[in-house]
Formats: sequence, structure tokens, C-alpha cells
Amino acid sequence: MSKTQGPTYKPSKIKRIRKFGFRGRIAKKGGAKVLKARRTKGRHALTASSEFGSKVQKNKKFSRRRR
Repeated sequence: MSKTQGPTYKPSKIKRIRKFGFRGRIAKKGGAKVLKARRTKGRHALTASSEFGSKVQKNKKFSRRRR
């Protein structure tokens, strides 16, 4: 019997923000270069974290639901 491959992409908003958000980008030299390039090009959204709005909205979106 051969095993079937399961789903490889399991999206998580919190992981996305930590990796591609502003703080994650600015923490490394390469990420700072990415931000600089996006600013010079005139991008409306610099990072993934800008699409989630304010800090209050982020906390609301990432809070776990109680059952």
C-alpha cells in the first residue's frame, strides 16, 4: 500500500504576521532591504501586518474562541 500525501499548506494568521510582518522584517538586514525596496517603489502595503489593522483588531482576530 502506498501512503497518500496530506495537505501541505496549513495557513495561520499569527505565523504569517510573525514571519512577514513589520517587526519580523525589520529585525533582519535582508528584511530591512525588502522594506526599503517596497517604500521606494511606492507600495501601498509594506508588510503583511498592515492588512490586519490596529492592535486591538489583531487581538480580536487572533483570540481563541471559548466553547
